[in-house]
Amino acid sequence: MRTGSIPLYVPALHALHRPTQDLSDGYPGVGHPEVPSRVDCVLEGFAAVWEVAVQTVEHLAWGAVTALHDPGYVRFLGELSDLLQEGEEYIPSIFQPDLSAAPLRLRGGMYCRETGTPLGAATLRAALSSAAAAEWAARAILETGRDAVALCRPPGHHAGWRRYGGYCFFNNAYVAAAVLAAAGRCAVLDLDYHLGEGSAELASERAPYFSLHADPWRNYPYLDAGMHPEAAFVDLESLPAGVDGRGYLERLRGMLARLDVLGLDFLVLSLGFDTAATDPIQDDPVRLRPEDYFAIGRALTDLRPRLAIVLEGGYDLNGLTDCARYFAAGFSR
Repeated sequence: MRTGSIPLYVPALHALHRPTQDLSDGYPGVGHPEVPSRVDCVLEGFAAVWEVAVQTVEHLAWGAVTALHDPGYVRFLGELSDLLQEGEEYIPSIFQPDLSAAPLRLRGGMYCRETGTPLGAATLRAALSSAAAAEWAARAILETGRDAVALCRPPGHHAGWRRYGGYCFFNNAYVAAAVLAAAGRCAVLDLDYHLGEGSAELASERAPYFSLHADPWRNYPYLDAGMHPEAAFVDLESLPAGVDGRGYLERLRGMLARLDVLGLDFLVLSLGFDTAATDPIQDDPVRLRPEDYFAIGRALTDLRPRLAIVLEGGYDLNGLTDCARYFAAGFSR
């Protein structure tokens, strides 16, 4: 069992972001799965095993976000938020590389390429609050020398330098990585169902990116030739459709071995529970059971670097608590 409490940071304003419809598959839309109760479910699972010191983060991470993302992109989100009415949801209607001369309401299509990530009047504040939770978790590691958790919502790994989408607005994992990489060797490990193409874009020698994910040409982000992640500082591995817990763990151990040779001081873990077989957002099946997250957590226990665990996906509300509980039981260093 883990000895002592683990600091766990919850963004104070995340529940202000309440998207109602995901139009990714066209009309009619489906009820949006990225809901506030996701945080409650994961927190319940972690707290069932760990002694957690929950801290609500009131801070908005303006500085961290503007240092990481294109200032014009951040400015657009702010100006659009001021324009939206309470209850209104914004989805781009035109998609072009440069819409800077267009009216404000048409410019979103140069920062986003899909229709599944609506913006509300309070989305910007929620996303800044989420990024702040990641920032504070990273700072806690530097202060205490212990692992820390940020229950980030909205998630972040699809957010690139000047792009939102995939329910993400700011890249929480790389906000944390920026803090840790300034103090030692750092990398980002992504275990969400989806490739975090935003994280792959932000990867660098100071913070390389490792990801184990479903095929990104058959699943979101549905890469095309213009988005092929061939950066020098990424290590990407796609899962075969239908992989079970044993096959997943074999591939994870191989990736952890490649991480181990880097001699890291810190690791940011983008932790998604949407690899569970019951998660509704999968196109190609990944057949992980809740019990498989125990083995995943156990595999991470032997890592030498301190971990900043940052929440990404996970949308099966009925199974999310069990997945988090099994992970916490396995990760008990």
